[in-house]
Amino acid sequence: MNLKQLLAFSLLLLAASVSKAQVTPQRMVIPRLYQQNYFYLNPAFAGAERRKELGVNGHLNSLNGRGSSAPLSVIAHYQGYVSNENPNGIGMVAVYDQFGPYWLGKLGFSYTKRFRLGEQSSLAFGAQLAAEYLNVDLAEMTRTEERKMVGHDNDLRPDVDAGVWLNVRNFYAGATFASLLEPTFNLVEDAEHEGIRELLVTAGYKVAFAPEFSLTPSFLMSQPLKDGKQEYQFGTMANIKFLTAGVNYRGQFDKTAPWNVSAGVNIKDNVQLMTTFDITKEANGVAKPDPQVEANLRVRF
Repeated sequence: MNLKQLLAFSLLLLAASVSKAQVTPQRMVIPRLYQQNYFYLNPAFAGAERRKELGVNGHLNSLNGRGSSAPLSVIAHYQGYVSNENPNGIGMVAVYDQFGPYWLGKLGFSYTKRFRLGEQSSLAFGAQLAAEYLNVDLAEMTRTEERKMVGHDNDLRPDVDAGVWLNVRNFYAGATFASLLEPTFNLVEDAEHEGIRELLVTAGYKVAFAPEFSLTPSFLMSQPLKDGKQEYQFGTMANIKFLTAGVNYRGQFDKTAPWNVSAGVNIKDNVQLMTTFDITKEANGVAKPDPQVEANLRVRF
């Protein structure tokens, strides 16, 4: 290889590295009410509660709309019934998430295989195949730049999640490998995003003090498989007759909204409605943000 060829090859490598550096990592949407969205987070959860379920989770970045120009995200799911006679479960997840000039749509279908380990114990493996659609509003993306653009750009990509879920009486634990295909959304210029592989781990234990009173502490950890830091959430949910209340700590990675509190109703363990509200504060010179609000509805049958 002569000098000119070596120089050209070096320039190509430099251009490729610059182009790669402009790709924005796209992480999984983690709900505040993660305890109500285990099937969304882990396809192997289907059938863990031995009932069919419909669920909807909505999130607002700000009640007055000042926190974002596009403050809405919605997660909906359905999971089928898994029994001793029918250990195979199916489910569906739909996601709509807005962040800045972008919105992400996702439609995923899952399959779960559950193995009975005992009278109240089981181990399940699940996978989800999804189509993900990312759209960017170019006018909003470049509104503060000198060179403005108009119109929209978008891309559609497949992705796969895989998970495992363990139930042992009142204890549960699960792990998910998310975005295994690392979908790259080829959008114009520096709008390009890339889904990154993540590991999600959760566990919890239901402490029953009485037939109508229980406390369930739990945690959720998310970790990008390349670079990035581990993020932990710790929560506790209390059920007293038909009332449900909880508190979550997120201060390990969110200094301005380290806590959020939740409350709701649980009607005969068939219909559960929960809401959660951030407790915000000033941190590291960042002004106190508007509280983010989330609501979740689960119907089991």
